[in-house]
Order: sequence, then structure tokens, then C-alpha cells
Amino acid sequence: MKQLILIAAIAGVIIAAPVIVRTQADTPAAAPAMTAADKEQASLEKHIKPVLAALKLADAAKAARVHDLLAAQFAALKTWHAANDAQIKPLWNDFNKARAAKNVTRANAALDKIAGVYATFKPQHDKFIAALSAVLTPEQVETIKDVLTVNKVKVTYRVYLQIFPTLTDAQKAVVLQDLKAAREEAMDCESMKEKSAFFKKYKIIIEDDYLTAQGYDPKQARKDFAAKQKADAAKRSADK
Repeated sequence: MKQLILIAAIAGVIIAAPVIVRTQADTPAAAPAMTAADKEQASLEKHIKPVLAALKLADAAKAARVHDLLAAQFAALKTWHAANDAQIKPLWNDFNKARAAKNVTRANAALDKIAGVYATFKPQHDKFIAALSAVLTPEQVETIKDVLTVNKVKVTYRVYLQIFPTLTDAQKAVVLQDLKAAREEAMDCESMKEKSAFFKKYKIIIEDDYLTAQGYDPKQARKDFAAKQKADAAKRSADK
């Protein structure tokens, strides 16, 4: 009887052993931890992907060249902002406080200082645009600028046409030109908040300076536009 029990125990071990081995073999190996370089490269690719998607380049060599130019530009931006953001952020705070206090002189002084800091990045900005222009059409370069600024020119311009429906073609051209100037500066920002700040800078130029000089009342026009939107929303709700 003892022999039978011993044989059964040995048989159980023999049968169970392959199962244990197989279970261990099927266990997936842990993924290697990402290094700092890996994380940085992944971040670069995340920013590059939507730009290439918007361009829809069929030429693989051209796409690779644009990819490398974007990677170099994003790396340069990261390095520059790491060295300069500490002085840029307080200047934007000064600008916002001055605007809230309706202190135009102080607000303009803050903008001048911000422009002075960004002037040190302009050679790299110009180099990037020149390199893109050597590979792409002007329309494709425009596409890159729009993607890097989340299409703020197109969106803002469309809203301006709704707020100021009586703009002449000449006035529309000036507004669009100023918005593109905002885009050119916003391209060199990393944060969405600062990109928006540059557009705010040019909205002030467009409304407080240009359109006011052209005989428009921007504040009243915005109030009228908001009232119209509210009335339209109420009508749509009533029609349902």
C-alpha cells in the first residue's frame, strides 16, 4: 500500500512538472524601462506626427527630410526655452497686469522686453523656415505654420469676419497680415498658453489700433456679436 502511494506521488510530480515549466515560459518578460533619451525621442515624434500627417507627402525622401528638420527645430526650441522661460514668464505677467490696469505704456514696455528675448531665437527661426522652403512649396510651409499654431490664424480670421461683417477687402488683408505675424511669433513658443498670448498681442493691435482708426467700435461689435449668437442659439432651441 505504501508503495502504491509513493508511486502515485511520484507520478503526480512528473505530470505537474511540465505545467509549471510551461507556465513560467509563457510569462512575458518585463518591458525595459525607458531612458531619458527614449522619452525625449518619443516626445519629439509626438509633435512631428501631426505635421507630417497634415502635409501628406508622397515622397518618402522629402518626408524624411522634413521629419529631420522638425526634430532639429523642436530640440532647439526645447533648449532655448529651458534657458529663457525664467525671464519670459514674468514679462507676460507684467503685460497681463498692465492690460488689466489699462496701462498701455507699461503693457507695451513688457512686450518690447519679450520681443528682445525672442530676438535671440530669430536666427534659428529664420534658418528653419529657409530650410523648409528649400524642400516644400510655400503652401506646404504655410500648412506647417498652421499646424504648429493649431490653426489659430484661420479660426480667428473667420471669427473676425463674423464680428465685423462690413470689412472691406483692404481691411481684411490687414487683419489677415497681422494674424500671420502673430503666427510667426507663436511658432517659437512651446506652451499653448504663450502661443495664445502672442495672438492676444496682435488682436490688440488689430482692434485697439487698426480697426478703431478705421472707424469701428470693436467693443460694441463684440457685444453685438455675442447678443446675436445668444439669440440664434435661443431660436435653434425653440425650433427643436
